[in-house]
Amino acid sequence: MDTLLFFLAAAMASFIGSLQAGVVNTAVLAHTVKWGRHAGRRMAVGGSIPEFIYAGVAFLGAGWLVETLEIGTTGITLIVSAILFLLGVYFVFIYRPKPAAPGEDKLTGDMRRGVLLGMANPQLLLFWCGVKLMLVSFGMTSDSWLHLLAFALGAFVGAIILLMILVRLGVKAQEKLSPKGLRTLFRSIGALLLASGCYGLMRAKGWVP
Repeated sequence: MDTLLFFLAAAMASFIGSLQAGVVNTAVLAHTVKWGRHAGRRMAVGGSIPEFIYAGVAFLGAGWLVETLEIGTTGITLIVSAILFLLGVYFVFIYRPKPAAPGEDKLTGDMRRGVLLGMANPQLLLFWCGVKLMLVSFGMTSDSWLHLLAFALGAFVGAIILLMILVRLGVKAQEKLSPKGLRTLFRSIGALLLASGCYGLMRAKGWVP
């Protein structure tokens, strides 16, 4: 029963945590619009793998990691916020969403790019440390390998469900939206990323609570 609880708790946390506009989410959506369903799915799988890795690491050493990384929390926030800000600038002012032109070559490694994008987000580690410590506060203190596997697998499943939904939305957008509609969609996403990045930068500087 505890194994199922660890799995469900991690899956729910992963799904909810992935709802915010972020690097992997936006990349999967844009990749799907340009290259189609199958390429988007491969990137989604790759983007979910870091959730498995970071959740597993946090399960084993959440308390130690939080204590060790406490000094670097502000720095991590600055890095992630700057990435979100720059990504927002890209989607608002530069990106032109459109399907691939006939004969246009695609770089290989959809899954690998998803993995790299996910691993480049150090905030994931802090997020999963927080989830693990929250479960400990609820009395779920087990450190068994079976529970670790359930927790990490739940993190993977929650993330991939959300990303597969985004792939489906990307396919629908590609089919139903005009180039102008796609541009408006990604400008709106870019505006959210800009707002998130600005808020994170101001919070790291102590300008907002």
